[in-house]
Amino acid sequence: MRLAEEYDAAQERGEVKGHGHKSDVPDWNNTPSAAELGLRRKDIHEGRKIRDAEREKPPDAIREASRG
Repeated sequence: MRLAEEYDAAQERGEVKGHGHKSDVPDWNNTPSAAELGLRRKDIHEGRKIRDAEREKPPDAIREASRG
């Protein structure tokens, strides 16, 4: 989850490449991609899924639901 938050924030600041934002980043060719940083897109995607699920249902509610 934290990986997704940090990566998304870096994309918004133009510190890493994002999808379709070439014109928004002043020096696009020198901006690193996820792969160049040693990150797998799949890991970022999984982190986003967890983050989004927790935003919809707080961890306490998820724990209560799992107890049955």
